[in-house]
Amino acid sequence: MGKTPLMHHGIHLRRGDITLRPLRREDAPALRAIVDEEGWAGMSQPLPADDEAMAAHLDTLIDHPAMFAFAVEQGGELIGRSVYSEHVPGVRVDIGNTIYARSVWGGVVNPTCKLLLIGHAFEELGVQRVALRCDHRNTRSHRAIARLGARYEGTLRSLRPAADGTLADIDYFSILAEEWPRVRAGLEARLPS
Repeated sequence: MGKTPLMHHGIHLRRGDITLRPLRREDAPALRAIVDEEGWAGMSQPLPADDEAMAAHLDTLIDHPAMFAFAVEQGGELIGRSVYSEHVPGVRVDIGNTIYARSVWGGVVNPTCKLLLIGHAFEELGVQRVALRCDHRNTRSHRAIARLGARYEGTLRSLRPAADGTLADIDYFSILAEEWPRVRAGLEARLPS
């Protein structure tokens, strides 16, 4: 029996010195070097212990048939990753599994990445809904998503495993296609021209 073909993508998005490109297994050492337990806390599995474990983790994202995994670079240096998932053509896509180096928290990286990813979802993928989610305990991510202009829809209880071994409640947010012009304007206002 043959192996199911994998859904690798060739999407490259750029604004200023921020680039999103396909995530690669070879990104594991750089990603492992920028993450720590606190920053990883909202993920669904424990922080990989070493570069090989991180590479195996990245393989699960890259090879997942329903995900588009991105590396985030600033000035050519890897500073994070994000993922499209749950894509239903013409209907919806989720953005998540996002993690950035602590050194870029609170700056232009997250709004730039979300401007690129949400814009691509509405303008190129043609979806009508973009969803974002975070662990209910991750108040930093909750605030960051709300600040993007996404609407909080509620909390789904005990939805998925958390990195600490518990079942996590997950906060859901969304942006609809008709809301995108307002959200885009808000994101662009936060970024240098």
